[in-house]
Amino acid sequence: MEDNKIQRRSFLKMTGAALAGMALPFKSSQAGAAVGTNTVSGGKFWVNPGTGQEYFRQKVVNTNFVQSDNTIWAKVDGWWQKYELAEYDDDFFNWFVEDTFKWYDIIFTQGISPPNGGHHTPGISTYGNRKGRGDSRFHLNSAFKSVTIAPKAENLDYYLGVYEQAIAFNAGKASSIGEYSLDWKKNLLRTPEFWDRRRLITTDLYSNQNAKTVDLSKLETDVEQTFGYKESHYLLNTMANPVANFLYLDSFTSNAAPTWELRGIVANTHWNNPDQDEATLLNQKYRKAVMYPHMLQHGRTENHIGVVLHIVEQFDNKDSETPPGRGLRVVPPGFKYLSHAEYNLKRMAGKV
Repeated sequence: MEDNKIQRRSFLKMTGAALAGMALPFKSSQAGAAVGTNTVSGGKFWVNPGTGQEYFRQKVVNTNFVQSDNTIWAKVDGWWQKYELAEYDDDFFNWFVEDTFKWYDIIFTQGISPPNGGHHTPGISTYGNRKGRGDSRFHLNSAFKSVTIAPKAENLDYYLGVYEQAIAFNAGKASSIGEYSLDWKKNLLRTPEFWDRRRLITTDLYSNQNAKTVDLSKLETDVEQTFGYKESHYLLNTMANPVANFLYLDSFTSNAAPTWELRGIVANTHWNNPDQDEATLLNQKYRKAVMYPHMLQHGRTENHIGVVLHIVEQFDNKDSETPPGRGLRVVPPGFKYLSHAEYNLKRMAGKV
């Protein structure tokens, strides 16, 4: 019986990331603590700085109307603007699911490590904080982050409950693993209506694990003490200008590989934020929807920043001889690109 329990817990650690698309590497020691702290920015958006209850509020995004009106307000390039949210299309969703199942086959059937990138780790580009943290003369930043699709708001409590049961079992605090399994996640992925196509979710592991909140017994890393900075370039940019592009590239196709760019507004949520308004509480649930699978694999706490991309546009960037592809917008549909003749006329008139 004890052997079976050990095997089940090993399975949990191995599959935690794969079941929700979360497997970022994570530095597990304080070996680099001698690094200088000259790039700690001390951003002005922090509340209660230097205490165990430090947190931030992202003052350039208003998500209060996402659920009711399907709109989000954001201060982009210094101006408050309203954006209508859009849903990623069937092509992207089906590719995401199929790519995930390919990973499952590689991990669980072939027993080898999956490739980089794919559905799991898109590139994310941001810009906006010109001051930065002092280690670059540029404010455009690109990073790879583990990203997953998001349950609809009404499905979050159920989704989190399954993971909470699995985490309790893994910690020896529950006698049953509950519904959590590879088949459970596969069935969810085969249920398109379970997912909110207006959102993608991830975390920012490279910002603010404060020395007063870091748990070394769980192999957490105090980012500031270890690496010498407090905020990632991603966080600094999006706290000033919340626009982000998420860029996906298929790992298995050699010719005209599927590649999508999803553009929108990111909402960052700190785990210590005490606000109890409906929008903040919902974003905290999405933060947990990212961190719980991460905890199953790595055994660490949930104390990391939550990131929700609210999708406004989708572009098809594959190298295609026929549309779509070549950077055409596919969501929202209906945008009319100029024909060659129309382009020449505009060029003759000096309008392009």
